[in-house]
Amino acid sequence: MKKFLLVAGIIILCLFIIDKTILKEKGMVNNLEQSKKYEKIENADQLPVGLEEGNKAPDFELLDLEGNTVKLSDYKGKTILLNFWATWCPPCMAEMPYMEKLYNKYKNEGFEILAVNVTTSEKKRTNVDEFVKNNALTFTIPLDEKGTATHDYDIRVYPTSFFIDSDGVIRKKVLGAVNEEVMEHEIKRLP
Repeated sequence: MKKFLLVAGIIILCLFIIDKTILKEKGMVNNLEQSKKYEKIENADQLPVGLEEGNKAPDFELLDLEGNTVKLSDYKGKTILLNFWATWCPPCMAEMPYMEKLYNKYKNEGFEILAVNVTTSEKKRTNVDEFVKNNALTFTIPLDEKGTATHDYDIRVYPTSFFIDSDGVIRKKVLGAVNEEVMEHEIKRLP
């Protein structure tokens, strides 16, 4: 009798797991916590500057591909995907088309992408220009030619992404490539 109950319990557990997996894949099970927007933080300017979720993102000043100054603080009031990447990085290459697609979809809603190229890791600076041209990227590409932003953001994995809200608060930090679904999910959650 104990064996029967144990086997029956295992079967029921397996059916439950399979059922949840199938329903989740079909979009019928939705995690309410994941679908909620992040709540606006009162007095966000008083938060500590740091790299953890809930901290103010450290400011930086870099030049883009055209030599224009790019400062993170100039984007206050906009939601931002801050991405650190390199041209030789396969996961970076994989996520760039999703970034371009979502940038075009949400740029008129106050969304920006700052894709900081870790130029100190590139063999040649011209590799960045070729990559951007070949992939028809239209979002801002700051160049970290001295490694200062890479150091300040403690980048150890390529790519690394920070989803930053309109007050400059880090809401999500992701190490490694982000697929389109997760990227869009996080963009929609930013207040």
